[in-house]
Amino acid sequence: MKIDFMYQKKNIEFNSGYIFKGRNYRCSYIRFDSLYKNCAPGTEKVEIYLFMPKKEVRASNLILHGLGSRNVKFLLRLGPQLASAGVSSAILILPGNYTRVEDRSVSGRSYLYPDMDIMFRFWEHGVVDTLSTIDLLEQIGVWKENNIILGYCLGGMISSIVGVIDERINHLLFMTTGGHMPQLIHESPATRFARKMFQEGLVTGYDLENREKLYRIYDEQFPEVRKMSFQEIINSSSIHPLFKIDPISYAHLLDMKKVTFIDAFFDTTLSLKSRKMLYDEMEGANRKVLPISHVSWLPFGYFMAKYMLYKLNIKEREAKKALRTREIVENPLEK
Repeated sequence: MKIDFMYQKKNIEFNSGYIFKGRNYRCSYIRFDSLYKNCAPGTEKVEIYLFMPKKEVRASNLILHGLGSRNVKFLLRLGPQLASAGVSSAILILPGNYTRVEDRSVSGRSYLYPDMDIMFRFWEHGVVDTLSTIDLLEQIGVWKENNIILGYCLGGMISSIVGVIDERINHLLFMTTGGHMPQLIHESPATRFARKMFQEGLVTGYDLENREKLYRIYDEQFPEVRKMSFQEIINSSSIHPLFKIDPISYAHLLDMKKVTFIDAFFDTTLSLKSRKMLYDEMEGANRKVLPISHVSWLPFGYFMAKYMLYKLNIKEREAKKALRTREIVENPLEK
């Protein structure tokens, strides 16, 4: 089973149009053909919401949302706030989620669907679309050297791989995310469907249905994975395939000076072990544990925007002024 996260770079042809604007920014909806060569039907078009300051672009960010659809509308609200402070803000809709759900599926399901071929396909597609989105932002001149990627939940997991591959990223902010794929498959509330499939005998292969054996394999092989290079991980035939799409496999390869890791103390979506293993692998990064749940912070995007501006070295006085500006717009996304 092969996975390499690679794609053929080229000049990207895209469609773009303004969909709404505020006092200090404009939002464009951008679509282009994915550069991934094995798209599932319904996921072929990359979709980006790009919030651009009307004045000087001082920094850039890319936001990768979490599994499913409900969190997307909250993260979209960060765009106007950040753009009002002079930061171009792109929100990428990951394949298999929101408006890019594949035919006859459910938003977010395929990243944790208990079939290695399906999981490989979507993790690789998500990474390729993220990398090519940075290509496009660079192509149109809005990806600045001063930049940050915010990855929430699934977005953070994708970021752990992207951050190893792409040197154009100045800072990575991981928000309430985790790793250890066996834990995610067998313990997360988001994967009840997978456990039901195991009970009904609908999926077998690679011991995905055998929790004890899978955990034992991970315990035995992870110490070796932690010593591997990126190429060794994706090319190895001696480790369980799940390691090739697991954030904990790539964390030790990240430049920890670029990383901020925020864990949610009251997170029940991801198990404690899932979060702790990735947290431990981020040793040397700026790590914080906050008294929040997996989703309770989402309605309070102001504080996240303020922290992102701090990481981008936007002066606090300027940031506060921009974030306090009330934008009155007709937003079609909220109808």
